[in-house]
Amino acid sequence: MVQNSCITLYDTASRTGNPWNPMSLRARLALNFKGLPFKTVWLEYPDIEPTLRDIGAAPTFFDNPSPRKWIYTIPVIVDPGHLTPAGDPTVVPDSWAIAEYLDETYPNQNILFPPGTKALQALFIDHSIMHIILDILLPTWTPNFLPFLNDKSLPYFRQTREAFFKKKLEDVCPRGSQPWEETWDRVQKAFSEIATFLDKNSKGAAFVMGGQVTYADLVLASVLETIILVAPEEWEARVKHWDGGRWEILQRHCAGWSGMH
Repeated sequence: MVQNSCITLYDTASRTGNPWNPMSLRARLALNFKGLPFKTVWLEYPDIEPTLRDIGAAPTFFDNPSPRKWIYTIPVIVDPGHLTPAGDPTVVPDSWAIAEYLDETYPNQNILFPPGTKALQALFIDHSIMHIILDILLPTWTPNFLPFLNDKSLPYFRQTREAFFKKKLEDVCPRGSQPWEETWDRVQKAFSEIATFLDKNSKGAAFVMGGQVTYADLVLASVLETIILVAPEEWEARVKHWDGGRWEILQRHCAGWSGMH
């Protein structure tokens, strides 16, 4: 192992110089939770694929249209402290794979996946948290990421997202519209369902696996941080008060690991 080598996190650039990408935020939370030093390389959207190709990162999924092509996505980490058999730094794409790698490679730091919990955490993330993000919040979040993007990224982001939604981003889910209000009603219902699950640990419990923070909590915290970023008025008026205030408790507990405060 190469000593005194710092992990690099590849993240999406912003006008403020602060993190905003909810998927990258998972990796950032995990790195900070484990107390691992790292530096950030900020990428504009048009630079993501060529840069990740150059560093040897694998693509993470196919896009939908035909002909299908591999898509390169953020986050990615590069760890020069652990070399491949070829002598190259280890390159890991995808937030879940990054979390697994960090636990396997740095087992003496805080543990993201306590023994016997990985399958349950995966189920919780895929069926509860990703339901909130993909099925409910995505139309609300996406247009409100625009103010955080630099000019170089804006055309790419707008073109790809408007192709997905089949309308201008400003028309997807305008603030104050009926779809906006209905979205937050659905978000509340989804969070209340999660709260019911967490109450199986103990009444008012804030952590998924009970008395300790795990990766699932960090993923949920990334959702809360993104809500604060893109819809702070909804956080203040609604979300922080739901379910006895447990989401504010979780957010505050994890805030120091986010790099956003």
